[in-house]
Amino acid sequence: MKIFSGKKALVIGGSGGIGFALAHSLAEQGAFVTVHGKSLKKLNQAEEIIKKETDATVKKLCFDFSEENLTEEKMAELVEEVKKTDILCFCFGPFLQKPLEETDLSEWKSMAVMNYALPGFFISLALKNMESRNWGRILVFGGTGTSFRSEFKTNAAYSGAKTALGVIVQSGAAKCACNGVTLNAILPGFVDTEYIGENEKNILKEKSPQKKLILPEEIARAGIFLLSNENLNGVLLKMDGGWSPLFR
Repeated sequence: MKIFSGKKALVIGGSGGIGFALAHSLAEQGAFVTVHGKSLKKLNQAEEIIKKETDATVKKLCFDFSEENLTEEKMAELVEEVKKTDILCFCFGPFLQKPLEETDLSEWKSMAVMNYALPGFFISLALKNMESRNWGRILVFGGTGTSFRSEFKTNAAYSGAKTALGVIVQSGAAKCACNGVTLNAILPGFVDTEYIGENEKNILKEKSPQKKLILPEEIARAGIFLLSNENLNGVLLKMDGGWSPLFR
């Protein structure tokens, strides 16, 4: 029997990159998967591949978090999916690389909302129903080197929000440990996705301890491991090959 047979999974940011690899893996393990993305074209491609390779049923939700005046009412359909899901994976979070003294107010707001407040809001929504069912799994994604307070030369706003996300994960894990719910995070290193160009990939390879990028499928396997084990709760899993800013 597949480990997630009969479970409903929602992958926010699941139309590409790590999110798609995770949605695909969840479908392979028997979950009914709802995939969220902002591009209908990419969502259609993701649905086609998952159906073809896993024979699973896939639901699509197209929504752009970057819309102005973002409200819960505008996100109504996505909010309802979060409330009833058994497995919530939040794989969305825009990156910003900019010196601290050059980061403006709009960028501070964007990093705080998209990488901290938004996943926190969805975690809050999911927890209520997961606790009532005495089962639930939540997986989010931090940033490279954000397992504890650190110093960053060019991405303090992004990394500060991702570090704070770890506080939510560990707080939720401690609160829900006796209710069959787990909250974990993966903190990937440099991942080979379609969202970065070849020049940037070459730069990141040089920064990586292993001189290569991590594949999304490798991250997804770690995600399934965390989601399938009830004894793993509050984990901030560094998956960066031992990367350190001291050696970048």
